[in-house]
Amino acid sequence: MSGFDRFRDRHPILLNSALMALALVALGYIALLFIDVFTSHGQQVQVPDVRNLPLEKAIDILEDAGLRWEISDSTTFYENYKPGTVIDQDPKAKSYIKKIRIIYLNVNAMHAPIIALPKLVDLPGRQGVATLKAMGYKHVTMDSIPSEMSGLILQVTVDGHNVAPGTPVSVNSKIKITVGDGSIVDLNPEQIIDPELMDSIDEANYQDAQKNYEEELKAAQARAEQERKAQASEEKKDQKSDKDKKKEQDKKSDKDKKKN
Repeated sequence: MSGFDRFRDRHPILLNSALMALALVALGYIALLFIDVFTSHGQQVQVPDVRNLPLEKAIDILEDAGLRWEISDSTTFYENYKPGTVIDQDPKAKSYIKKIRIIYLNVNAMHAPIIALPKLVDLPGRQGVATLKAMGYKHVTMDSIPSEMSGLILQVTVDGHNVAPGTPVSVNSKIKITVGDGSIVDLNPEQIIDPELMDSIDEANYQDAQKNYEEELKAAQARAEQERKAQASEEKKDQKSDKDKKKEQDKKSDKDKKKN
């Protein structure tokens, strides 16, 4: 019987324990090998910068580098980028990652969102501007024209053209709201007054008003003079009456003295 057989017979438990330990070490080593394979341990690559590139070109660069990619967002439209351009990426450019990582791309939409234009005529101008901006329209301006009504929307144009409510309009279109300024007091299309005639009418009205003011001032001064004279006359009468009373009192006093 060999030495190994004798050892096995004498120490079966110890031998089985040693064999189990060796098996565990072997399994651990095999597991580490699989982890290295599946996680690409020690295999890192630098992420290329694909921002500001068309999506097709960005995909070619990533795939040539052995990297996988996915589009994370392509619904938002940015005016400063061409349609279909990569705006941002994650992980960031020039960082080091494992090849199993996925590069997420934020791509500019192919066209701006299109929204039906609401009815705005006869609404207050400020309300119309706020409504359009809340809907997503980015270029909204407001001007005014002479009109009887002040601040109400009279017209809406899109890129210089009249557009009916409900028409689909890009949010990047230039929308102009025209409101009335309230400068026309009485709009009568049958009566057109020449500006020079209007100036002469204004001058005549001013002259009439000045004349009336002067006449009223003279009348008020005359009334004041009459009242002053009447008051002076009353004062003279009162003074004369006082003198007469004093003379009578003096005469009566003299008579009383003579009697005594």
